[in-house]
Amino acid sequence: MSATATQEVVMVFKGKHWDALTDVTTRELDIEGAIRAGKTTVCLYRELHVALQHPGIFILFARWTDTGVYGLVLPLWRAICEKVGVRLTWHSDEEYDELPNGSRIYVRGLKAQDQTLRYSKFRGLTLSRVYIDQAEELPHDVYLEVAGRLSQPGDYPKQITISPQSVEEGHWISREFPEDNRHLPHRKYIPLSVHDNGHNLPPDVIPALMRLYPPEHPKHKTLILGRRGMNVIGEPVYKGAFLRAVHEGVAEYDSRLRLEVALDFGKHHPCAVARQVSPVGQVRFLAGILGQQLYLDDFCDIVLRHLAQWFPGATIEWCCDPAGTADTSHGTPGAYKTLSQKGINPRSKPDANSPAMRLAAVERMAALMRKRAADRSEAFVVSNSERWLRISESATIVDRFLADGFEAGYVWDEHLVSVNNKPVRKPKKDGWYEHGQNCAEYLELCFGAEPPKEKKRMPMGSPVGRVSGEGAWLQA
Repeated sequence: MSATATQEVVMVFKGKHWDALTDVTTRELDIEGAIRAGKTTVCLYRELHVALQHPGIFILFARWTDTGVYGLVLPLWRAICEKVGVRLTWHSDEEYDELPNGSRIYVRGLKAQDQTLRYSKFRGLTLSRVYIDQAEELPHDVYLEVAGRLSQPGDYPKQITISPQSVEEGHWISREFPEDNRHLPHRKYIPLSVHDNGHNLPPDVIPALMRLYPPEHPKHKTLILGRRGMNVIGEPVYKGAFLRAVHEGVAEYDSRLRLEVALDFGKHHPCAVARQVSPVGQVRFLAGILGQQLYLDDFCDIVLRHLAQWFPGATIEWCCDPAGTADTSHGTPGAYKTLSQKGINPRSKPDANSPAMRLAAVERMAALMRKRAADRSEAFVVSNSERWLRISESATIVDRFLADGFEAGYVWDEHLVSVNNKPVRKPKKDGWYEHGQNCAEYLELCFGAEPPKEKKRMPMGSPVGRVSGEGAWLQA
């Protein structure tokens, strides 16, 4: 195929694009990645190839909405067919393009107007193949229902392919198509970066994207590299205070110092973060573990095992969410009992989760980020080691979630909260970065040194109260 035409119509296939183009048999395929990575185009070329090679095959092209599929996917599909000389006949009554060999390409937006008829847009179709563009918009149950339509009789290759933009961890796509491809040969995940498609793009596109999303930008990982990560929207809490090039670096464990460890229970993502404070006042965040879909009991065992490996001989002081220090039915069920059984006896601030206390912790850490320790080193440092893990039942992955959160992932909520009848900003509960950040806040509230309170000064000219007794003339 020629490389002289525009990327919207013609692509040169090599590397991961070639892998995506030629895999027509894996039952469920996720071609996921960055913007301008060529995901949609490669998928449409592949379905055209299959439709030409297998006369009479029935294929569905879909997006979540009618606007998406008819406004974006269908025009690109028809431009490709026109470019390669394939004539199409549109059947408006059943909404499909017919190829000269009898193959059909059905076109559907999957979202039903009436939720009582949730699957009505595609029920009744007997298909061999499905291609869903921007599948991150799709509810999980709809995907499963569509995947069950691969039942056309005959010797046709059965496959459902999705091409989402990189999703965050915890999204149903990341669970169905894990990064380690452990569900092979039935499911496969192929990530695409914008660099994988660089040979198809005008020379100014990638440099322009790199200026918009440089390596330190929180969306660089997803929009440029095409890897999974949080879709961050909002103003970073530590904007202007945390500088990754300055505050992330070597942070050594000192066995002579106590190890301070915080636990955040989380609804789906329990978290633990460990730090030490050096004799000269440097706060060192040394390690952290973020759990995925783990029970607290199992998570605590994992944390204790890793702490013993990473920090031999450590004297550990624990702190946690206030719910973990109260033997009551309120708060997180079973947290107090679970921690006690593990020999974990944490401290906590009773009001640590209040907006005022959380804001106080943020202010104190932001101030540390701007200071130097007594030896002129940075007063605030996050270890750049690989002791930052995301752990699920099936995988352990290095994930620098704490530094990511400090840099830009932890953002202010767009809604203010009232504290003493005054509007106050609060960090957003995002279900991801918040857990590591809450651990850092608990550590600061429980073990950090509060700044000295300024003494009230009596304004000049204020009357002095009467004093009496021996030496009163010295006090007046």
